Parts: sequence; C-alpha cells; structure tokens
Amino acid sequence: MFVWMLTVVWVAVGGSGLAGSVAHAELPRAEHSPETPDLKLTSQISFARRPVAVIDLSNDQSVRDIANKLNELLAAHSELAPPAISDGAALVDAPPLDDENHLQDAQRKRKTAEANLAQRNFGEAAVDAIEGQEILLHVTPRKALALYADLALALGQARLGEKKDAEAREAFALTYRLDPRRTLDELHYLPEVIQLFEAARRTTPGVGLISVRGAGRVWIDGEDMGEAPGEFKASLGRHVVWLTDLLRETAGREVLVTAARPSVATIMDGPLNRPQKVVRFRLALSQAQDPALRASAMKALAEFVNVHDAILLSKVNGRILWQTWRDREPGFSEIRELGRDNPIEILKQLAPPKVVVDPPVVIRAPVVQPRWYERRSVQLGLAATVAAAIVSGYMWLHYTEPDRAWGPVTFPKRAPEEMP
Repeated sequence: MFVWMLTVVWVAVGGSGLAGSVAHAELPRAEHSPETPDLKLTSQISFARRPVAVIDLSNDQSVRDIANKLNELLAAHSELAPPAISDGAALVDAPPLDDENHLQDAQRKRKTAEANLAQRNFGEAAVDAIEGQEILLHVTPRKALALYADLALALGQARLGEKKDAEAREAFALTYRLDPRRTLDELHYLPEVIQLFEAARRTTPGVGLISVRGAGRVWIDGEDMGEAPGEFKASLGRHVVWLTDLLRETAGREVLVTAARPSVATIMDGPLNRPQKVVRFRLALSQAQDPALRASAMKALAEFVNVHDAILLSKVNGRILWQTWRDREPGFSEIRELGRDNPIEILKQLAPPKVVVDPPVVIRAPVVQPRWYERRSVQLGLAATVAAAIVSGYMWLHYTEPDRAWGPVTFPKRAPEEMP
C-alpha cells in the first residue's frame, strides 16, 4: 500500500516535470538578442572618407609647410582623406618655372647676339637672335614681348650688316609692332641702323589676314584676338602669333602677311600631363580676383581633382590666411588668419557630422503561458494533496479497529488422532 502511494506521488511530480520540459522545448526562439546584433546589418554600415584638396595659393615655403602638415593629418584622419598623391603634390609644391627658365635662356641668346654684333660676326649674331625668338614662342605672350623686340632689333642689325636690307626692314618693323615706344639712342647705334629703323616706323602698310589653325586663345603681337581656329586682320609684314590655353602648352610662330592671300599660321596642340594641368588650375585660381571668376576657377579645379572640399592657404603682409570651400552653399568660408588655429582646428571645419545609427530591432517571440493545470506549483500542490489524502485515509481505517490484548500466545489443543 505504501509503495503504491509513493508510485502515485512520483508519477504526479515526475510526469509534470516531463510535460513542462516538453512544453518549453516547443516554444519558438527569438532570432536575435541585444547581446548578438545582426551581423548583416552592421556590415552594411560604413563611412566613406571624403577627399580634401589642400591648395597653396602663395607659393611661399612657410605656407607650404602648413599645407604639408594638413596633408599628413588628412592621411591619418578617420573621416577625411587627401586627394591622389600626384594631385596633392601639384597643389602644394612650388610650380615649375617654365616661363622664367625660357626667359633666362632667351636672355643669354640676346647677350650672345649683341656680343657678336660688337665683333661684326653678323651671321652668328643672326643665328643667336633667331634661336632666342624660337625659345620665346613657348613663353606667355605678354611676358615675352619686350625680349622678343630686343631680339628682333638684334636680328635687323645683323641682316643690315649682311647687306640684306629688306630683311632688316622687316625685323625693325616687327620691333616697332612689339614695342611701339621703342627709340634708338644715337650713342649706342650706328647711323644706318637708326635711319632704317625710323623708315620702318614711318611706313603705313596695308591690311591682310592671318588664318590661325589650332586650338586655344590667339595672340598676335601680344594682343588678344579671340579663339582659334579663325581668320584675323593684321597689317602687312611680319607678325608673331601665339596660341595659349589653360590646358595646353603655349606655342607660336612667325608669319609674313602679304596682300595676295591670307597667311596661314598652323600651330600644333601642346598637350600637358596631369600634374601640369593641376598646376594650371591652381595658378588660374590664385590669379582670379573677381568673385565670380574665383568661384568658377575653384569649381573647375575641384572637378578635375575630384574633390568636394578644399582648404585654401595664402600669405598677405606676412600673415598666413586660410579659408575652406565646399561644393554647396555658401561655398567659400570667411578668410581667417592662422594664428592660434592649428591645422587640426582647420580640419574640424570640414569633418562630416557623426552618423547616429539606431540599434538593430530585436524581435522577441511571445511568451506562451502554460495552462493552469500545467503549472509546476499547481502540479506539486495537487500531488501533495493526493498523497496527504491517501495517508489520512489509511490512518483513519486503522484508527476505527478494536484494540487487541497483549499477552502470551496460546495455541489450541489437538486430539490424539490428529497428532502425527
């Protein structure tokens, strides 16, 4: 009886536990939890570093040092970056002195030509003068005018010494076109040179045409004439034609204009490499004074080097100034003196705002409440009640039986015939 009661209690308790474990095993589980965020979601969150162009507009070493420091900080920045290495260097390094170098070479040719004229080496003087002029055909026209006029004057003297009066007159006329205020001092020039030069000045030639073939801005004798290709009016005689443009090498040639037909000046394109183009954009920006031209030059440079932000550095009256630019309103910021603003503070003006990413949404499965009879506490209580009822019933049954006397045990006597 007692063993049976224990069996009932064990079945009640153990069976409920088994049922409970099965019920929990069937509950759906949440796919995510706050401790384990969705890896696919987090992998899609990324920050693109924005390239920033640092531009030295002053060509000053102290400004260049600040620019190089800014590029170093950009290389290690988490949100900003420098442009391509070649572009960044072309925006900061000292620009090549192409015009200056050509001018120096042409000056040496002029001095050599004058020395040969003094020694009456007219043929050699003519060669030096022509070589000097060829060098100046690759110099910005307005920078080359005065020296080109000097070389034309030296060439006219050499041709006069060679008894080539017609060619000497053409050279002197070109000298006058390039430098209308030029006069010859009697103390420094021979009378025959002065006489022929004055005759060339007083000549009033007719008008012809120059057909310029090529691409760029046309300059005739240092005057801006418009865009090529095209035909342009010019007086009869010898002229110098240059073609210039932002993204081409300066080139030119001499032409002799006649009344018979238009003179043709074919000037081939002079392509530039990428660093040279970046330098040209940088120089155009530094030379732009009008606000509209400055904005246009800045936009062209930014598009070429593929940036949307820039830092412009300059030096005025010994003070280093800085300014930022963005490809959206308001564009240029106010100009500020570097002073106490170190390069890190400058970069803070361009660092993009922090992106706040909301945490991933975690979907939790609804908690399934067990029925009342499946609850552990109810099952345990029921089992305890059943066990208590069984024990109480058993004790009650035995409590109603009559008391038995305690004494020696007697056995009934048997008959002799029943004994073995």
